[in-house]
Amino acid sequence: MATLEAKSAYPSHMPGSLAVTTEAVARMMRQWNYREGSGLGGQRQRQGIIAHLEPVALPRRNAGIGHDDTPHDNGLQNTPPVVEDEWSRRWRNLSRVLSLERECFDKTLALLHSLELQGDGSAETAGALAAVVESAKVFEGERTPGTWKASLPPATIRYIVEEVITPRMAADAREWEPLWNPNCQHWLRPWIPLVGHLPDSLYDTSKIINHADHHHIVSSLKKYLHPMQWDAFARRHILPRLARQLRELRITPPKQMDCSFSTVMGWEPLVRAQDMVTILEAEFFHRWEEALLHWLRSARPSLGEAVAWCAGWRNEFTPELLADERVRARLKAGAAMVDRETQGLNRIVGYRV
Repeated sequence: MATLEAKSAYPSHMPGSLAVTTEAVARMMRQWNYREGSGLGGQRQRQGIIAHLEPVALPRRNAGIGHDDTPHDNGLQNTPPVVEDEWSRRWRNLSRVLSLERECFDKTLALLHSLELQGDGSAETAGALAAVVESAKVFEGERTPGTWKASLPPATIRYIVEEVITPRMAADAREWEPLWNPNCQHWLRPWIPLVGHLPDSLYDTSKIINHADHHHIVSSLKKYLHPMQWDAFARRHILPRLARQLRELRITPPKQMDCSFSTVMGWEPLVRAQDMVTILEAEFFHRWEEALLHWLRSARPSLGEAVAWCAGWRNEFTPELLADERVRARLKAGAAMVDRETQGLNRIVGYRV
C-alpha cells in the first residue's frame, strides 16, 4: 500500500497535511472530500481553521473552561501590597535614629545655655554644659546609634534627664494637643535618645485614652512608650475595639462593600501578631468560611471569580500575619473549599484556538 506522502503532493510539514495523522484517519478525511491545506469548519467556503488546537498553559493548575484572568471588581485588593525590602527598611531606620540623636544634642545644648542665661549658675549645670560641648566630637565622623549618649558621663545624663529635661517635658505635655501634634514633635520626640521612653511620671493615660481611636496619634505614641506601658494600653484600649470591628464586619461576596477589615489591618503593626491572630480566629475566619460556602453553593460563581475573591482577601492581610501558620491554614482551607465546590469545572481542560 502506498504511503500517505506518496498519495499527495501537498507538503507534509505544512498545516492541514494528512501526513501527520494515521492512514485510517487520512482515508476517512478523503472520503469526506477533504482537500489538504484547506480549512475545517468553514463548510462550503472552507475558511475554517487549518492548524490543530494548541493546549494553553493556564495560570492556575487544573483551571478549566471559564477561567478568566480579567480582574474582578470584588471590592478587595487586586494586587498584593508592596513590601519594603529589608535593606531599605534598615537604612531608613538608621538614618532616622542618627538624625534624632543630632537633634537631641542641639536641643540639649540650647536648653543648658538658656538655663545659664536665666541665672542658673550651678556647678551641675556648668558641668553638664561642658560635657555636652565636649561630646560634639562624636558627630565629626561616622558613628553608630547610641554613640553620643555613651560619650556622656552617667552622672551628667542623670542630671540632664531628671533636673533639666523632665521638668521641661512636663510643662510641654500639659500644653500638648494630640490632634495638632500627633508625633509629639516638640515635647517628647527630641529627647528620646537621652530619656529612652516616656517617663512613668508623665504617663498621662487620660489624655492618651481620650484619643485611643485615632490611629495617627496612637501609632506615634507606641515608639515612645515603654513596652510594658504599651502592652497594657493595647490590651485595654486597642484589642477590644478591633475585636468589635471584626465582629460587626459584613462579609458580602461577590463584592465586599464593608471596608472595615482594611481599617483593622491598619492597626495590626501596633499590636502583637499572636494577639491579632487570636482575634481573627474568634471573630472573623469562621464567618468568612460560612459566607464563602454559601456563595459557592447558592450563586455558583465561575472558578476565576471565586479564586479572585479568595486572593483578594489574602492580599488584605499584612506580611506579618501571612507568616503565621494558623492564618495560612485558614486561607488554604478557603482555597480548598473553592476547589471542592467547583471540582466539576476543574476536570475540564482549557484550550484556546
